[in-house]
Amino acid sequence: MRKLRILVIAVFILSLACVAGYTVMERITADHTPPVLTSGSDSISVSVSASEEELTQGLSASDDKDGDLTQDIRVSSMSHFTERGKRTVTYVVFDSANQAATLTRELIYTDYVPLRIQLNAPLRLDINDMTSGNLEEIMQAQDCLDGDISNQIRVSMGDTAYSSELTGEYGIVAQVSNSAGDVCSVPLTVTVVDASSQEERGKYYPTLSQYIVYTPVGQELNPSDYLIGLEHNGEAYQFGSQAEADLDALGEEIQNLPSASDVTVSGTVDYNTPGTYQVAYSYTSADGVTAVTNLAVVVEEQ
Repeated sequence: MRKLRILVIAVFILSLACVAGYTVMERITADHTPPVLTSGSDSISVSVSASEEELTQGLSASDDKDGDLTQDIRVSSMSHFTERGKRTVTYVVFDSANQAATLTRELIYTDYVPLRIQLNAPLRLDINDMTSGNLEEIMQAQDCLDGDISNQIRVSMGDTAYSSELTGEYGIVAQVSNSAGDVCSVPLTVTVVDASSQEERGKYYPTLSQYIVYTPVGQELNPSDYLIGLEHNGEAYQFGSQAEADLDALGEEIQNLPSASDVTVSGTVDYNTPGTYQVAYSYTSADGVTAVTNLAVVVEEQ
């Protein structure tokens, strides 16, 4: 019995020695040195459509045990814009021991287009349809990084208190942002009308090719360039057209066709000061009813 105990103890001690030896050897031979990730420059300029391979150009990575790891470099994260069109990008590479090396450099987009909200119809709603959802439905935002983000546009009422029982003009703010943190926020004016009223049915609204336009500071626009015709109760007439169908659609018996010169354009835009300005296009019918369509002119800092 005593010999058996001695044998068990000996086996136990031998096992401990083996485990200790293995642990020591593993620590001696283990890879404790992370890979090295380097860049030929502190920044990279690429297109907004650049692939990951293009984003990692100019980088190299190596490890004392695994050798060249350049092909294993990956984009780890991208920051929001530090300024429009510029952000920081962080790269990472792992060695076979799962040790990581990271590197950050500036990323400059060579073809970034600022995020902008567009309108595909005038901001004019019937009093029974005046909801933010209806307003957002006629707005679009196409981003060069994220694609169509129209469903992310949010509309809030401006400083003017909205009354669900009163027609008139009300201030709103439309805003959208992309994944890089670029924000487009535009104060606009929505016209609330009573489509069932006799006066409203008699209006001929000027129609425009665009209802929001953007221009850099110092670059003036000609508001008349955006005027294309008139609209009456959902039917459109294009200036310059001689088609009788257009006249019939308007439902107005006139000797001379209306022209762009019959529309009054008013409003002051300070092209030297960033901001959003309103230009009004008004047309008075033969019955003396005046209708107004608004254009928002956004003057941007360069």
